[in-house]
Amino acid sequence: MSKPLTLEEAIPKAIGTLSFDEDNQLIESTGIGKDRVSDIIEIAQMELDKDGYGVVSDKDVLVNVFKQAGKTVVVYTPNEE
Repeated sequence: MSKPLTLEEAIPKAIGTLSFDEDNQLIESTGIGKDRVSDIIEIAQMELDKDGYGVVSDKDVLVNVFKQAGKTVVVYTPNEE
């Protein structure tokens, strides 16, 4: 059986993550996500596309939001524009 992918393998440019449930309760945070737990309220109100995805730029960081089955995962990546 193969080993599960790490975040670094799946999303090499990720600099942090947040995950939370439908009650905005933190499940996990990594990297810069640990310093951005207060983002949860704003992210929970984001309008996402039909696939449950959205992205916003916050200064030098892209905030990639994925929502499925009541759980939200946020992946922070560098904004290289």
